[in-house]
Parts: sequence; structure tokens; C-alpha cells
Amino acid sequence: MIQLMILTLSTALLTPTFLQEDKHEECSIKPFEVYLDDEDEFSNVRATPGGQIVLKLNNQYASGYILHVIDFQEGWLKIDEVNGIDGYNISRFEGWVHTSIIGLGTTYDIDILDEPNGTSKVGKMLGEQDTFTIKDVHCEWIKIECNGIIGWVESEKTCGNPVTTCP
Repeated sequence: MIQLMILTLSTALLTPTFLQEDKHEECSIKPFEVYLDDEDEFSNVRATPGGQIVLKLNNQYASGYILHVIDFQEGWLKIDEVNGIDGYNISRFEGWVHTSIIGLGTTYDIDILDEPNGTSKVGKMLGEQDTFTIKDVHCEWIKIECNGIIGWVESEKTCGNPVTTCP
């Protein structure tokens, strides 16, 4: 009886129908860039999501900022570098900015997919015309909203510089 149970359990575990690919596996976020798109006089960089302000970026006297993103948490992007759009390095430190004050685009037309590494297209984003908001980040994938469409794009196909064409 025990041998029969072991044989049945072994067969069930090895049958391909029971093995499913997990598209939401644990992974590190692939770093990407965004630009500051805030109409307020100052933009806040915080120590933790919603926490104490550690840096105020002056939006009136700068030509713009590019932020290097290394993590995401419930609407907040963790950054480790702030650079001026005109190429000067402002600071290398870790802080958090809210997705509501950043911008991100793409140089080329790209498909918006139903899930990370998905195969079903839910829409298309037009390069150098559309901008989008970040809803989530997973590995090298960014969940975006663009023209009312919500789906996933590869982070390497995005552009975090609002004044030049990204590669």
C-alpha cells in the first residue's frame, strides 16, 4: 500500500501538467532611469517611502533631473543617483521619490503586454509621442498606464531622458 502511494505521488509530481512556470519569480529589479516631471518649485527625495525629506531638488533653476531607479515599493521608486539633464552629477545616495512626480517615455514604438514576459498584447505605445505612469516594477519589467491602457513593458525599452533620444 505504501509503495503504491509513493508511486502515485511520484508520478503526480513528475507529470508536466503539474509543473507550471512562475512568471512572478523572485528577482532583483533591473535598474532604469526616469526623469523628474514635477511642476512644484521643489521636489522631495525621502529617506523611506513617505518618510523624512532628505533632499529638495529645485525645479526652477535647473534644466531637469534624471534619476537612477534601483527599487520599487507601493508607488515609490528608490533611487541611488541624481544627475542634471545637461550631464552634471549632482549626488550619489539612496532615497525615495513618488511615481507621481516622475516621467518616463520610449524612443521606439513598443507593445504593451498583459504580464511580465507575456505573449498577449494589450496595446501599443508610440515612441517619442506617448508618456506613461509607473504602476509596478518586476525584474526587468515595468507595469505602466498609457492612454488608459495598463500593461507591461521591458525597462530596457524605456527612456528616462526627456530632452534627448535614448538608444
